Amino acid sequence: MFEEKTIEKEYQSFIKEAITQLKNQNYKQAYQDIMQAIILDPNSPEAQNLLGLWYEFKQDTSLARKHYRMAYVLDPVYKPASVNLERVSTLFPVKTIPADYGDVVEESELVTTRNLKIAK
Repeated sequence: MFEEKTIEKEYQSFIKEAITQLKNQNYKQAYQDIMQAIILDPNSPEAQNLLGLWYEFKQDTSLARKHYRMAYVLDPVYKPASVNLERVSTLFPVKTIPADYGDVVEESELVTTRNLKIAK
């Protein structure tokens, strides 16, 4: 059990660092952090979403869509992947939709989480 918590903490650290590196346009380090997160949790929609962003920023929208779809398959309610997939899949790309790194929790998600905790 202790090992699980350590792995989760390490995974979250790689995800946060990858987001920071992507935002700072340090793509080489971002890629390494994303890959480390995927090694720790291959079924992570967050890491797949970040890999999609990495490919999108490298101008490879085909692979970006692939990883956004993978994130969606892993967790259909993970909103950042849906937002990013919609942005890169439209016929006329919408520049006003920002990249969703998954690092901001929407208020509607907090309300749902609060309701679930109360119901328990």
